[in-house]
Amino acid sequence: MSQPTNENTTTQDTHVEEPDHHRTWLGLRTFESLAYSNYRYLWSCNFLVNAADWLQILTVGWLMLRLTDGNALLTGTVVGIRTLPILFIGPWAGVLADRIDRRKLMASTQAILAVTAVIFAVLVSTSDITETGTTGPLKPWHLFLYVAVTGMLHTIIRPLRHALVPNVVPRVAMPNAMALQATTRTATRLLGPALGGILIEVFGGYDWNFYLEAAAYIGALIVIWPLRTPYRTKSNAHESTMLQNMGEGLSYVWNHRVILYLIAIMMIPNLVFQPVVFILPIFVADILGSSEGIGGLLLSVMGVGGVTASIIVATFGFKLGTGKTIIYAMILGTASILVMSQVPLLPVTIAMFLIMGFSQTHIRIGNPTLVQTLSPDQLRGRISSFYQFDNGFTPLAVLLIGALAEFTDATFALTLVSLVSLIISIATLIFAKQIKQLD
Repeated sequence: MSQPTNENTTTQDTHVEEPDHHRTWLGLRTFESLAYSNYRYLWSCNFLVNAADWLQILTVGWLMLRLTDGNALLTGTVVGIRTLPILFIGPWAGVLADRIDRRKLMASTQAILAVTAVIFAVLVSTSDITETGTTGPLKPWHLFLYVAVTGMLHTIIRPLRHALVPNVVPRVAMPNAMALQATTRTATRLLGPALGGILIEVFGGYDWNFYLEAAAYIGALIVIWPLRTPYRTKSNAHESTMLQNMGEGLSYVWNHRVILYLIAIMMIPNLVFQPVVFILPIFVADILGSSEGIGGLLLSVMGVGGVTASIIVATFGFKLGTGKTIIYAMILGTASILVMSQVPLLPVTIAMFLIMGFSQTHIRIGNPTLVQTLSPDQLRGRISSFYQFDNGFTPLAVLLIGALAEFTDATFALTLVSLVSLIISIATLIFAKQIKQLD
């Protein structure tokens, strides 16, 4: 059987690595994909990038809250706007991922992210930010500019992160590899915000978090450099124009309706779960009456739920079937937000964030695994970008929820959003027969 090749790399890329099947944990397949050295490079890179991402989510939200004297609308919007560039350049980033070397594109993007984080850290460090006021050059519009720039760069990374997984492991290892990749998001949700919250509490400032963010990007650049892609097939995307590439990807998704339905399902986590995280400072400050440390704790608890889900899926797979598991997770996750909004007590909130992280991670493992498995490698960058396109509507959802919280209260906003989402999730369970049949 001929082996797939990578048109952009050396002959080392065409050598298909045999995994060490002895690398199991108590006889379980939990860490099977880490037997592939190229997957280890990719996993480490994604871990560092996600750690930087969570540091920014936590720090920018609290920083805006302090700068604007608790403005709920601006606090929610500044974090949510990070995903807005997906609407404008997301699909084109997918085209790039299919036309050029994915590893080099990811590495260069991370280098720019590191420089940007350092510049912003210097700006923050030259300003004095306290609960009574702010002095120095830092203004709210600087935060919007920073998250917009980093959002554009992360938009380029998003399809690469997913498209590279099938390039470094064989098809049989895909479910395990996608589950372990999810741990890079869930584990850093556990560690990043906790560390960021501690740094803010201990040092009484925000600049150290941005320096640490830059260091994480530099580390990601180092570990991604030796990566090779032995399972990438030759792409002919460069033989056509970028516009033709885009049309080819859209045509494939439209003609394969199951992929289209899987893309549509992601509206729930991207327009409900994500905004809840982004308006977390508002909920913690106004409803729970707590500070940054509790905010970091809740994100970390959500990370515990996510890591637990990732390990379970990596070890046992989806016992109920991948499609059914995704829908059940949507119902459980939206119900947890509803309970949290109705019972604003810290112990209950902690429990609901745990459930939310557990549910969301099942969705974020199962859905892309199905999409990547159903997609040809030549189109994976484009299909991955279409799959993540609805992330671009997250700022609109955050804006609406933030405005609702500002003009009513956070409890009413979360109740309304979670109740509508729960109804949609239950309807999906009843009517989405094609999704329920997917394994």
